Amino acid sequence: MNRRLLCLLALLPAIAFGQSLKNKAPPPPPAAPAVEDKTPRDPNKFAALSLLGDSVQLLSLSPARGDTVQSGEWASSPAGGLDNAVLQSLDAAVKAVGKNREIKLYTSSTRSLFGDPALLFVDGKLSLPGKLGEAVRQSGAAKLLLVTRSRQEPALAAALPGRILATLEGPGFVLDQRPSAQIGFDGAPGLPVLAPYVSIRVALVDLSDLKLKREQSLAVATRLPIAAEAANNPWAAITTEQRVKALEALIEAELPRVVAPLVAP
Repeated sequence: MNRRLLCLLALLPAIAFGQSLKNKAPPPPPAAPAVEDKTPRDPNKFAALSLLGDSVQLLSLSPARGDTVQSGEWASSPAGGLDNAVLQSLDAAVKAVGKNREIKLYTSSTRSLFGDPALLFVDGKLSLPGKLGEAVRQSGAAKLLLVTRSRQEPALAAALPGRILATLEGPGFVLDQRPSAQIGFDGAPGLPVLAPYVSIRVALVDLSDLKLKREQSLAVATRLPIAAEAANNPWAAITTEQRVKALEALIEAELPRVVAPLVAP
């Protein structure tokens, strides 16, 4: 009896060890080797992709709310107009560097596919989903200029009013109707501020390995003139076309400045 019990006790560690091996998860498969880039690439050829979209950020401040910002959105039209302004500016900036420079322009009508622009890069490497990513890589370009929205502080855009407790992201407008310390020549308080702004990021990506090489951020604004009779509702006093033109003018004036060092030889 005792001998049989001793034999069973001796077997228990071996059984437990066998079960632990059985329950242990198998090791993960080895990582797939990186696919060699065999696409012929021309160092003078660039691709450009704009993912701004048509949504325009609205930041509104009123006397009733003080420094509390009310955030909203406005859809610009026609669709794709802001992305087109970006692409045309990139085209001009690249070709200004040299006559032998070429650039192929891309955008997407399904911007929701890309989600948060900050998540497009993982460990410094670009991940573009879908057929658009394949088309950009197969373009034969050596480098990609990728323009996305960027979250930045309002203080970086000098033309914006102070004490804006919010974050800029992409194209937008600030409407500031708080009491102004500025008094006009007629003794009346200063007019409200209506300021279009652009807060974007330009990334330079090596298309042979999709790694981020360099990047530049842009946060700029300007102030639109407001007539005294429009002081109660400056936003309604300008047309849809005027709003879009104001944003496009900022892009066309300022974007080439930050792109130039990215595409310099």
